[in-house]
Amino acid sequence: MTDAEIQAAFEQHKDAVYRFAWRMSGSASAAEDITQDAFMGLLRHPDRFNPARGSLRAFLLGIARNMALKRWRFDHRHEPLDDDAMVPAPVDLDRGAIGDVVGRAVQALVPLQREVVILVEYEGLTLAEVALAVDADVGTVKSRLHRARENLRRTLAPLRSPQPT
Repeated sequence: MTDAEIQAAFEQHKDAVYRFAWRMSGSASAAEDITQDAFMGLLRHPDRFNPARGSLRAFLLGIARNMALKRWRFDHRHEPLDDDAMVPAPVDLDRGAIGDVVGRAVQALVPLQREVVILVEYEGLTLAEVALAVDADVGTVKSRLHRARENLRRTLAPLRSPQPT
């Protein structure tokens, strides 16, 4: 890749990479660091991107994903990165607007479920693109997405119940 192509990639994908990193980490400063590191990785090793394997966006999101998980593992050394873990409790509807409540519910998912929800629902990637980004097969992505949606459905159940007026 030329410098111009890398600059164009930055302009085109920086927002998606930042949004993903922010939603995974819950921190603006961590998201900035992850975004910068993802593009620095592309700048240093442009040969690692293979367009035959998938889109540049999926590739960059994969780099950001690896960095976000590395940070999560460091910050949560004593917690398992378990794909099957359940979300703790239903949300508290008195703690903000619906968008904020949904955002907190997504943030409460375990990282392997959170990343597929963010990539599919927020970033609009296909299952194949997500599989490339998270280095898993499509069946694994489908399974994680299903578990994540079920956990969100249970967690957000109070939103579906009629609220007293």
